Amino acid sequence: MINNLLNIMYHLNIEIKIINNKTKLIYQNTIDEKLKAEIKKYKFEILHQLRENETAKELGFLVYQHGLFYEYRYGRGAYLFIERYPNGRATAWRENHRPDQNGAYKTKIIVQNVLFERAFKEAAGFIEWLHKRQGKRVG
Repeated sequence: MINNLLNIMYHLNIEIKIINNKTKLIYQNTIDEKLKAEIKKYKFEILHQLRENETAKELGFLVYQHGLFYEYRYGRGAYLFIERYPNGRATAWRENHRPDQNGAYKTKIIVQNVLFERAFKEAAGFIEWLHKRQGKRVG
């Protein structure tokens, strides 16, 4: 539901922002009252997912489909993924690919079918571990 609304908002160039502690919709053209009501009904969930997407981008993830899929490349052919399901749950996993092969030759599930927050926390923990191992600072 939230991703569907985010897709519609994206295509109609509708932004949702907090200005002076109030939620505001910013748009150029007139929008349907039914759509406006739907956005208002789910505004907290929309804002929450948009914040999650921004946090993911700050960590270095590429965010696809307004937060349904996240990709983090941490080496040549080495990827970390998170897939969000419509029910608020998610799976996080790592894959290794060889340039001369289609598909992954190695897959490691980190967490499967857990709340998105947990999947993201586990994935972020892996990135933090990776940076410590590589001697990099996180954030």
